Amino acid sequence: MSGQSPGPAPAEARGTRRAPADRVRQALVAAPLAVPLLLVCLVLTLATDRFLTTGNLENVLVAASIVALPGLAMTLCIAMGEFDLSVGSTVALTGAVTCTWLVDGRPTLVAVVAGLVVGAAVGLANGLVITKLGVTPFIATLATLVIVRGLSLVYTDGRDVIVNDEALKYLVAGRPLGVPMPIVLAVLAAVLAWWTVNRTRFGRWVCAIGSNREAAVISGLPVDRIRIAVYVLVGLAGGVWGVLISSQLQKGSGQLGAGFELDAITVVVIGGTSLLGGSASVIGTLLGAILIETIRNGLNLLNTPAAYQRISVGLLLVAALAVQAIRRKAPTEALDDV
Repeated sequence: MSGQSPGPAPAEARGTRRAPADRVRQALVAAPLAVPLLLVCLVLTLATDRFLTTGNLENVLVAASIVALPGLAMTLCIAMGEFDLSVGSTVALTGAVTCTWLVDGRPTLVAVVAGLVVGAAVGLANGLVITKLGVTPFIATLATLVIVRGLSLVYTDGRDVIVNDEALKYLVAGRPLGVPMPIVLAVLAAVLAWWTVNRTRFGRWVCAIGSNREAAVISGLPVDRIRIAVYVLVGLAGGVWGVLISSQLQKGSGQLGAGFELDAITVVVIGGTSLLGGSASVIGTLLGAILIETIRNGLNLLNTPAAYQRISVGLLLVAALAVQAIRRKAPTEALDDV
């Protein structure tokens, strides 16, 4: 019949009209730090004209990339419901070994590989103590933190090991295709981490262990082997961190890396990966690293004392844990989806 008024729009049409808003909401869920990061950048842009410059933004991304590398490995560990407190000490020992081997006249590649092997060995020791001796991760990695720090000081005899090696320096100062090497390494590591978490059995198994370890054991998963492998990856990533820091400073020292474990854990937690385990957010970890280094950079530009940088990292960690606790206790489905 002509002149008939149109009925209500079908659900599909209404859903289509809401699609852009839904996509924005899903993006914010996937990357919850995007808005805080933009706000921090806005504040720093207004506070100092030195922040929004090409050179400064590149410095922020380079620093964030160096922190993101161990953060991505720590993401797997925390998704498994565990964490590693020994990463900072691993940085010191790895850097000390690498620089000492360089001073002794060994090729740069050999020295770097030696440092990475040391980092992986520390991770293997953690994994074996935790899985085979039944020591809790907190106690085991805390003990490793102290032991490895002591080994670093003994190995260097308490002195800085100064080097001047162009090949080692390239790991931080190199610019393949005009892009700083740390950013290249972080992008490659992020792609590998995302693929591992979302496209491999290993990534699914890691999250399954974090969700319910007993159920994972009953299901027949090789739980101990997976846990050991994750700790080896964290140790190896700590080794990469140590090599990069030594490349940047052109020295090894038993004092390097103090407190770095807080950074590695914080970038993961503020990025949305729960300390209770069961899920992993690779994008969140990357944004967490960028947020922390943006804040540090801004505090430097504003001539804020260095101690406040550590305070800011601690406050971010507390805030992230508080948000996670609120989300767990939220009674409504809407809050669960935030």
